[in-house]
Amino acid sequence: MRAIISTRGLTISTTYKDALTRKLEKLERLIPGLVEAKIVLSREKHRRTAALGIVGRKHTFRAVETADDMAEAVDLAVAALGRQVRQVKDRARPRKARRPVARVIPAEPAGPAADEAVVVRRIAPKPMSVDEAVEQLRLRDDQQFMVFTNAGTNTINVLYRRTAGGLGLIEPRA
Repeated sequence: MRAIISTRGLTISTTYKDALTRKLEKLERLIPGLVEAKIVLSREKHRRTAALGIVGRKHTFRAVETADDMAEAVDLAVAALGRQVRQVKDRARPRKARRPVARVIPAEPAGPAADEAVVVRRIAPKPMSVDEAVEQLRLRDDQQFMVFTNAGTNTINVLYRRTAGGLGLIEPRA
């Protein structure tokens, strides 16, 4: 990373310049690929201002802080840049969508069909009325049952296809 340091109304030593670049190199660990850092230090009557800007491949970050002491102003500006970098990094993290988890549980060995497995699905029941659930189940020929939250009673119900034809509803007792 290349550091461009300029001052207004004061002079700084090369050791202080090296210390500034080391502070900014700590940010490079958080977001690799930083191209350039621009630092402007200025002195006015009773306050010191540090304006820091870092340029990366995709983002540009900037922080301006003012304090009574130059070291304090620089530390505050570096901390502000660190917060900005962490916010961008947190936003860029891919978030996994919650989906039903299917597990295969081996069945109890009972005779010749001992290698069969039972599939367990975890689903989030949708709030809907019984009529809506009937319509949904009739639209899907491949589905044998539907678990839903009854919007009227706010309880979990199961609507299923009966072997004799028609539909059955399982409701918990009140």
